[in-house]
Amino acid sequence: MIYGYDKSRLIQFPKGQYLVVKGEGKSADELSNTLTGIAFGQVLPAAEHYAYVGGPNATVEMGQRDGFVYGEMWIPVVEK
Repeated sequence: MIYGYDKSRLIQFPKGQYLVVKGEGKSADELSNTLTGIAFGQVLPAAEHYAYVGGPNATVEMGQRDGFVYGEMWIPVVEK
């Protein structure tokens, strides 16, 4: 479970398999855009045995290093 930016909204994530994409960006927005592009533009179209099942998707900021924000995007998938 992930709390939103204001720490007052709880988002439920279903049990199951997730595609996890890692990356970094100069800001939180750039990180999210980069991970979205990689996940939906590259990884999911090439995944022969998995299909996207819809949200919730989450970009999780893991920290900062060398002036970049790094993190992961979690996307629920099912086997085809």
